[in-house]
Amino acid sequence: MSSEALQTHGAPIALIGLMGCGKSTVGRELSRACGFPFLDTDAVIEQQIGSSIRDIFATRGEGHFRALETALLRYIEQSPELHPTIISTGGGIVLSRENREILRRIGFTVWLDVDVPNLLLRTARSSNRPLLSDEASREATLTRLLQQRRPFYEQACHLRIDSSAMQVQEVVNAILLHARSFFAERIQPR
Repeated sequence: MSSEALQTHGAPIALIGLMGCGKSTVGRELSRACGFPFLDTDAVIEQQIGSSIRDIFATRGEGHFRALETALLRYIEQSPELHPTIISTGGGIVLSRENREILRRIGFTVWLDVDVPNLLLRTARSSNRPLLSDEASREATLTRLLQQRRPFYEQACHLRIDSSAMQVQEVVNAILLHARSFFAERIQPR
């Protein structure tokens, strides 16, 4: 990969995809590679509310959590001091049409698409995913969520990467390659 600095003209790179697809891991490595700050929307919400995502789902419901995601995306969009940033989002952020539109507008959005067998392996030891709390139905839940959300991920992203069999650095290199082209062709300096 070229050592040339990535020029995003102040726009962020957002990562979307199902839980376990590697958004946080890839996001942190991409942040290091670009020298941009890393922002995990789930972590920001947990910090602001003072509760885990699991607790927010349990006490206030998924709808409340989704509203918090939208409020955070609006804030990111209206806060140029946060750009450029690498943003890792929650797996269901694309359920809202407004969120999908913001993700398309704010910068370069990448869908890390991972098949269900790999998602099962990657989420096997995780206990903080409220939608996967029933161990017996994890595969069925992941299959259903992927089928349900696939069209929303497609609508929100500028790039889809099937990262099922890729190493983290391969994913980062692919994102950087496509981001350079995207920002060179589509985004004008602010």
